[in-house]
Amino acid sequence: MKLIFLDIDGVLVTSNSLIPSDKYFGHTFDPNCVRKLMEILTATKAKIVISSSWREGRTLTQLQSIFRANGLEDCVIGMTPSFNDETFRGIEIQVYLDTFDDLEGFVIIDDEEEMGELEPFLVETDFRTGITESVKDDVINRLMMNKQ
Repeated sequence: MKLIFLDIDGVLVTSNSLIPSDKYFGHTFDPNCVRKLMEILTATKAKIVISSSWREGRTLTQLQSIFRANGLEDCVIGMTPSFNDETFRGIEIQVYLDTFDDLEGFVIIDDEEEMGELEPFLVETDFRTGITESVKDDVINRLMMNKQ
């Protein structure tokens, strides 16, 4: 299975889409970013693991519901553990990877750089734009080349 470790703020929620949702606590996803993520998922058949701070205080079922409310069905399969504010997100992702079988490839989509040893797998976004066409192409290329 191919995995995308996904941040939300700065990836799906951008400075252009800071509109409070009327369906859940948080902001709506930028529709342009959602479209590009859908294209990534269709092209790669990857599944999403949430590595965003949105996982804190929410269950996996609640996160799946938020994604459904934004038009993303059946794509979120998990979330990384959350240790504390001092832990690099890359460490939390590595802990998840260490327990995952059947991994064909993975990427990290995030607007932060602190991934430690997993930095080569990072596709960095900008908070203003989130998933752009070039980010989309980079993610698809990495996942389809089975780059590990």
